[in-house]
Amino acid sequence: MPALTQALGQRPGEALACIRAHEPPDGCGTTPWCATCGVAQALRTATTERRAVIGECRVTVARDGRNSLDLEATVTPLELAGELLTVLSLRDISGEKRRDVLERAFFHDVLNTAGGIHGLARMSADPETAPDFPEAPVTLARLAGQLVEEIEWQRALRAAERGEYQSSRTLADVGTLLEDVAQLYRAHDVARRRTLVVAPGEPVAWVTDPVILRRVIGNLVKNALEATPKGGTVTLGAARTEEGLELRVHNPGAMPPAVQAQVFQRSFSTKGKVGRGIGTYSVQLFAERVLGGQVTFTSTDRDGTTFLVRFPEA
Repeated sequence: MPALTQALGQRPGEALACIRAHEPPDGCGTTPWCATCGVAQALRTATTERRAVIGECRVTVARDGRNSLDLEATVTPLELAGELLTVLSLRDISGEKRRDVLERAFFHDVLNTAGGIHGLARMSADPETAPDFPEAPVTLARLAGQLVEEIEWQRALRAAERGEYQSSRTLADVGTLLEDVAQLYRAHDVARRRTLVVAPGEPVAWVTDPVILRRVIGNLVKNALEATPKGGTVTLGAARTEEGLELRVHNPGAMPPAVQAQVFQRSFSTKGKVGRGIGTYSVQLFAERVLGGQVTFTSTDRDGTTFLVRFPEA
């Protein structure tokens, strides 16, 4: 936050260095993103109804790179010397939200995998059911590996947020990587009665961290499948461009404007309170901070939703 003298005359988004603070038509309070801003909503309610309001806000600020903040906004109307004033106080609850989101993501993924291991192990240990599962050892090994991967991913996520993640880069075949992701998610429950295809293209070799890039694409594919109606198709592809490498994940659905405005916020989820709110946030975190790329998207009723991950030439 700027010093008090610097903040005088600034709107909340300007004082916070919100990345949308200077967007058209007239900056903070007027942009399309402000409709979903918790601070703006609390200010509007408090000033129109003349009562104290407490709300929460997710904001991305342009400070030390890009940081995602979760804030508790308390707005209190105040009459002073016959003049009506509004007092806004902000409390940083990012630490609480971060722990909550990471714990939900961790426990959800780990318990799902551990539950599968436990169930299969129990059936394979039962003399009556064991003969029905001859593939149990192979499946158990795969699930155990997945469990280790989930734990390592959560550790990597925390390290990336602190700027401490050390990537391991090597020359990777991007087409093979896309096929690996597609093969994994075709067998996933979320792909049931949906089609997942890899668009044909020229072979592309790229120096990257293949483990992280695979997870970035996987998160986008999973989100796309969840947003696709039964019978729909999700398409992923890669291409060399004049600037470098471009990865694309497309689904036929369109995101509502309120979702588009918050899609990269850490604690935002389209699934309500049971959602984990970490997928697209982690995509942007790793693709941009760790791999040096840029994540953007377009979403319209006519063309569906396309997420683009671009990496410049080294």
